[in-house]
Amino acid sequence: MSERPGLFTRVIAGFKSEVPADTLESVQKAGIGVYQVLDDVELLRKSLAAQGADPWSVPEAVSAQQLYAWNAFVLQTLGDKMIEADYRADALTVGYLPRVTAEQVWAFFGQVEGWLSLARQAAANPGFTIGDRRSLPADLPGWVEVEPCPRPHLEAMIAAGAAIREHAELALALLEAAGVPHGRQADLHRLRQIAAEAATAADYATNMYSPRAEARLHELIEERLRHALEAYHHLGQLVAMPSLLKTYGKPGTSGSAGFGESRKKLPRPGQAGFDPWCLTQPRSVSRWKNDLRARESITEMWRHDPNPAQTLRFQEDINACLERGYIAPTGAHYYCCPWAPIFRVNRPVLIGDRRLQPGQEFTLEVSAEEILETGRFVREIVNGPFHPTNQIDYCNPGDFHDD
Repeated sequence: MSERPGLFTRVIAGFKSEVPADTLESVQKAGIGVYQVLDDVELLRKSLAAQGADPWSVPEAVSAQQLYAWNAFVLQTLGDKMIEADYRADALTVGYLPRVTAEQVWAFFGQVEGWLSLARQAAANPGFTIGDRRSLPADLPGWVEVEPCPRPHLEAMIAAGAAIREHAELALALLEAAGVPHGRQADLHRLRQIAAEAATAADYATNMYSPRAEARLHELIEERLRHALEAYHHLGQLVAMPSLLKTYGKPGTSGSAGFGESRKKLPRPGQAGFDPWCLTQPRSVSRWKNDLRARESITEMWRHDPNPAQTLRFQEDINACLERGYIAPTGAHYYCCPWAPIFRVNRPVLIGDRRLQPGQEFTLEVSAEEILETGRFVREIVNGPFHPTNQIDYCNPGDFHDD
């Protein structure tokens, strides 16, 4: 953690419109336990290899511990390297980060605690189960778009990729050392293929990189580094739980939070018991019911919804995840009609076609605001992070303006 920035540093950072990194540094420090958990997992892998344990048949808790620890390690490493690279590139503003870098680091660190908690839970409980495997292997958080990609970002991705690659290749080597059972050779070949794909992209980007590279080359390097990091992220999870290879690369299906017909069906518009406020944060419903514009907005939203059954299936999946503790409300709600709750993910889930990972925040956005101008009805899962605001948007049809 950097020392408290002095006046000169604060002035320079202000001139560059950089933001304080003290909170991020605290979160970074809190995640340091990830590396000890990874060490424990690698000792476990070596022990399993020495025993000749079949990675396809070990208890689910053992695979889950390795998979969750891997995800926490990858995200912590990416965040660490982003901060280190920026401080190294600009010693005058140590303790501050460009806004785009801070947003990217938040995206990484925001999921670490969730994965770390799951890894420790799996280690502590031999009967631990994952639940819905269709949310795995998890993807990396979204990349914050900026053109051209800042040089420290590329250097951070190269450094993170080298560290992640080392541990991914070790994990794959230990899987092979355990002895691949009869009938699993095709899986091993697939894992080797993913490793080769990742290594090629990483080597290509590293060999192209130069601090003096122009913007177009930055773009090519960034593209390959992202590809390599995504591939290594998936590889580590697939080595931890090779049974995931059965469905790897296949698209998810709508309404696939893993509950199917067991989820509780909500009444549709026109049916007895239909509640037009069923998407709204329960604690705020009375407020909106007392607001004439809000009542009008809810009515218009449902009137223009071309497929209310699909909208309600999203909510049914959310309710099912909530009942099982896979997600939890944050206590806040979205600023747009229907003012849906904002949730934090506790365990990996797949709602609609959106994979959600531990630590992520999300809400359900439903809006008819654009329908008169563009014909578009919005119905989608929106990822955070979310920030407090006093803004209220009623999202009535006709309010939309394409700026």
